[in-house]
Amino acid sequence: MNILLTNDDGYYSSGLQILCSALAERGHNVYVVAPDGQRSGFSHAMDYNKDLLFKKLLSYCDATEAYICSGTPADCARIGIRHLGVQMDLVVAGPNNGANYGRALLCSGTVGAAEEATLCGVKSIALSRLERGGGFYSAVNYLTDNLDELCEAITEGVFLNINVPDLPQSQIKGVRTCPHSVVLPSFADSCVMTGEDTLRIVGTRNPATDEYTDVVLANQGYITITPLSVSRTDSRRLFNLRRLER
Repeated sequence: MNILLTNDDGYYSSGLQILCSALAERGHNVYVVAPDGQRSGFSHAMDYNKDLLFKKLLSYCDATEAYICSGTPADCARIGIRHLGVQMDLVVAGPNNGANYGRALLCSGTVGAAEEATLCGVKSIALSRLERGGGFYSAVNYLTDNLDELCEAITEGVFLNINVPDLPQSQIKGVRTCPHSVVLPSFADSCVMTGEDTLRIVGTRNPATDEYTDVVLANQGYITITPLSVSRTDSRRLFNLRRLER
C-alpha cells in the first residue's frame, strides 16, 4: 500500500519514526509529511493562502519520501495527498504521544489530520497511545498486525480513532469498539496569571462516569476503536427542527 504518515507531535517523534520503519519493513511504500514542530491541540486548523515551509528530508526511517512542513497536521495531510503526486491508499495520523479520547479528541491535531484525509477521499486512522513517556511499540504493533482488517472496516466519510493503552502487548486485555465519552477527561476549568501580561489555561483530570466508552475502556486496559464521521449533522434531531421552517 501507499501509506501517508503525519502527526501533531512533530517529525522528530519517536512514535512516528517507529511506525514508519515498521510499515516500510512490511513492504509498504511509506510517505511522511509531518509538522516541523509541536502542533498538539490544533484540531482541524488549516493555513489557507499562507506560504508554508515544505522541505524534503534526505532520509527518514526507510520512508520512500519524507518532508517537514511548517503547517498544521491537517495541512500536512492535505499536502501529502494533493501535492506528492501519489495515490494514497491510507493516511495514518500518529501515534500520538498521549490519549485522544472522549471530548478531548475535539481539539486533537491527530484527529484533525485524519479527518482532513477523509475529506480528501482517502481512508484514514488516528492512532494514539494513552500516556506520555512510555513506549510506542504496542500501538505500532497493533496497527501493523491488523492493518488490512482495519482498512476494510473504514467506510466512506468515516475514519477510525484508535487508542492503545501504554502497556506491554501481553498486558492489554483486548480490543473494544465503542463511542467516545462525553466526559472531558482533562477539564480546563480556570485561568492562572503567570506574569504581568501572560496567563495559562489549566485544569484537572476528571474521572469518566459514562460506561462502555473509550475513556473507561482504554483506562481499563483495552484497545478502543471509535468510528468518527465527518458529518456533523445530528440526524436524530434534524426532523424535530422542521417546525422552524417557514
